[in-house]
Amino acid sequence: MTSQVAVAPDARAGHRWVTLAVVLAGQFMASLDTTVGNVAAPDIGTELQVSAGTVRLAIVAYTLLYASLLITGARIGADRGRRRVFLAGVVVFTVASAAAGAAPSAAVLVGARAVQGIGAALMIPQIVSVIQISFTDSARARALSAFSAMISIGGAVGLAAGGGLIDLDLLGLGWRSVFLVNVPIGIVLVVVAALVLPRVPVAERRLDVPGVVLLTCGAILVISALTLGTDSGRPPWSIAAAMAGVAVLAVFAAHQRRTSRRGRPVLVEPALFTTRGVRPGLLGLLLLGTPYTGILFCVAADLQVRHGSTAGVAGYALLPLAIGFGIGGVIPSLVRPGRQRVLLIGGVVIAGAALLLLAWLTRGERWPVAAAAVVLGVCGLGFGAAFSPLFALTVAHVRRVNIPDASGMATTVIQFSFVAGVAVFGSVYQATGHLATAFVVMAVVVLVAPVLARLHTLREAGTPE
Repeated sequence: MTSQVAVAPDARAGHRWVTLAVVLAGQFMASLDTTVGNVAAPDIGTELQVSAGTVRLAIVAYTLLYASLLITGARIGADRGRRRVFLAGVVVFTVASAAAGAAPSAAVLVGARAVQGIGAALMIPQIVSVIQISFTDSARARALSAFSAMISIGGAVGLAAGGGLIDLDLLGLGWRSVFLVNVPIGIVLVVVAALVLPRVPVAERRLDVPGVVLLTCGAILVISALTLGTDSGRPPWSIAAAMAGVAVLAVFAAHQRRTSRRGRPVLVEPALFTTRGVRPGLLGLLLLGTPYTGILFCVAADLQVRHGSTAGVAGYALLPLAIGFGIGGVIPSLVRPGRQRVLLIGGVVIAGAALLLLAWLTRGERWPVAAAAVVLGVCGLGFGAAFSPLFALTVAHVRRVNIPDASGMATTVIQFSFVAGVAVFGSVYQATGHLATAFVVMAVVVLVAPVLARLHTLREAGTPE
């Protein structure tokens, strides 16, 4: 049975902005935890007396489950109710954060971080669905701008906040505070969300369990190869895991097509990929998200290696990037919907040019941090101006019944791009030892996006609706 999507009356009456603020708080918390644990890694290893590889697993466990289950979270939300699933996700995330902060051993920490990822995967896909259903036209552009800004700001702030909390050493908690800080936030969020989020009726349907298993296993194999393999110099096991993951994902795609032809519920509706704008939009999200995360990783690493900065200071240096992204994210709401492609192309050109300027600034052994911070702000402005128009164009022609599939797929691609950014550009930086080289490669990747957007525009100009 197909789930029935309805718009709650209170959302139509203006309550939707309060609803958006609540769900975006969940997005910020989830984005924060993608990076906040990185700065705590040395202290975790020292206190728990474990190897760097074990600590890395504790950090990566969150991303593994988070990225792997986003599509499943979107489908569960559509079939069981977005309010119910969002609340469940916040509760799971909060309890797991408390367990991570109190972890007596590395095994408990790894498990808690994995459960955190499950909670985030239940929360985040509901946000895009809420935006697509509750907002239209310029209001939707503003909502998507806020959503994209929260993703960016959360990741960048995580680096600064993690270092700041550890330096403060609140109540002698040390690294544990970076996880425990989620607990009071999560409790408040659960209470407010229970009062604010609308109840939207849905027709429950059976979950495609074989699809869930195939997609989750395939995604975990690919993401683990990208994240854990990088630290080990790309060993044979990581290549084998990546190949196995791609094979499992191919089986998943075939299973979805076969199941859909038989008229049974699927995890991702295959027809989604024939919808105008979806495939090039997803590729564009990958091309923009990958360099953005590459900047966070490479700049933070270079500041610590070449400048002797602490992780906290490195995080503060990246705040202009997040601030620029937030400011750039406001621009799409001021532009007519018909000019979104122009804004997309302009944004990526600005970001690409800023990356080339950063490559020039960082060509020496020690580079001017203050000047680079200003250019990082401009770079973030370009990314922010481009991201939400790209997201809007990706889902613009998706039928309402397929919104859960589109939101799950788009958020999965974004999260995967973040993982790929660290793996790809981290490898470039580590192989060459030069931040400038990594910036040049990032610029090339970013500047491919307007070319693809232009080709897509020309192709669609002759395609009837």
